[in-house]
Amino acid sequence: MSIELWGQPTVDDAMAVLGALQDEVETLSGVDASDRLSRVTALAAQLDAYRVSLVDTIRTSEVWRETDPNGTPASYLRNEHLMDQRQAKSDLRTATAFTRFPELAQACRAGRVSRAKVDVILAVGLKNQHREDALGDFIAIFVDLAARVTISDLKRTLELWADQIDPLPSPGDGKDAHARRELRIHQLGDGVKLDGFFGPDQGMRIMVAINGALDLHRRENPDAKGAAQADNANAEHGNYRITNSTGSQRADAFIDAIINPILQAGSLPTSGGAPANICVTVPLERLQSPDSPVDVDELKDRLANGTLRHHSAAVGTTNGPGNLLINAAKAQQLSCDATIQRIILDPVGKPLDIGRRTRVIPEQIRTALVIRDGGCRFPFCDKPAGWTEGHHIQHWSQGGPTSLDNLILLCSRHHHQVHSERIPITMGRNGIPRVALEHRYSDRL
Repeated sequence: MSIELWGQPTVDDAMAVLGALQDEVETLSGVDASDRLSRVTALAAQLDAYRVSLVDTIRTSEVWRETDPNGTPASYLRNEHLMDQRQAKSDLRTATAFTRFPELAQACRAGRVSRAKVDVILAVGLKNQHREDALGDFIAIFVDLAARVTISDLKRTLELWADQIDPLPSPGDGKDAHARRELRIHQLGDGVKLDGFFGPDQGMRIMVAINGALDLHRRENPDAKGAAQADNANAEHGNYRITNSTGSQRADAFIDAIINPILQAGSLPTSGGAPANICVTVPLERLQSPDSPVDVDELKDRLANGTLRHHSAAVGTTNGPGNLLINAAKAQQLSCDATIQRIILDPVGKPLDIGRRTRVIPEQIRTALVIRDGGCRFPFCDKPAGWTEGHHIQHWSQGGPTSLDNLILLCSRHHHQVHSERIPITMGRNGIPRVALEHRYSDRL
């Protein structure tokens, strides 16, 4: 790479240099990339500082009055540079702070402190008048700290500082946190995503519940491989906490030790006299012949007459909104151990006949399964029986009997895997089922 600059450097020159650097990325070794990343991170901080300086010049020059005499610097940034209000206010706050706190500006311009860390310092330090009055005495300390620690550690230190700077606990802080409480449920194409915020008291109740669920998992699985991942202090006491668990482990604990017991206990309010539960609606032919190809002409007819939805499987709630399409494999998995009710529909979806409800796996067979299998029978899985589901080796809808020699206990994760990957299961001469994992390597033999 060879770039020559003549005269005063321009922004176009900088863009040309960056373009040349990008072109050679694929030629770098890992060591070179790591070394360059450190310097580019500093360069990004310098570029952010330059950007803030431009914003400050726009603010002080009052160029924004030329396009709208009644406008503001923020409105100018929104209209001319397509910023949203939050970004415009943040840039203007930082520009003003750089003038008030030259140590902060110099650290950013030298590439020592990133813009993200600057924002953390200002967000906490300027939140009220007490902190703002004291910030100047501590800014050098915070700049030095920001250059050495992560954003989360910096924020934690600033929160402790703020707690001791504020003369009295601000009642507004607690009210603000409580007012922000929310739990959003996003129904996505392939599942459900939870996103929420809770104040300290409600948040700690959630932490207690999840910690308890994870501890229950650890007590019932003392030899699980996850124990090796726990820190020594927790491992010695047999605990399995949020801080040393994975996202999937927390998800399993939430469902298996909190949600499932609530549903099974029937403690939720009924809806129209029926218990709260999930309901799977699936055409019988999808269960009996999940691999059958669709007939193109039939599919066109369904699109034309509006009956397409009656030929797909769906899972939904029985006590309110919530419905998702599922594939035939998931429908089979959910119908392995469930209450089944036959409903015959005419071509346009009108119910013609309703059959009696039947339980696929009776209680006495479930008890025998627990005695025989002990827990999930998937190789190397240690989930206890209470965290498992009954799976028909030959599916019930395809003529498989609900009997011990056609059933196996699998945890939710491996039940899904067996269906989605079509892992074969055989019954040994000793009457113990065996999951044939080597099927996935058969093409290599």
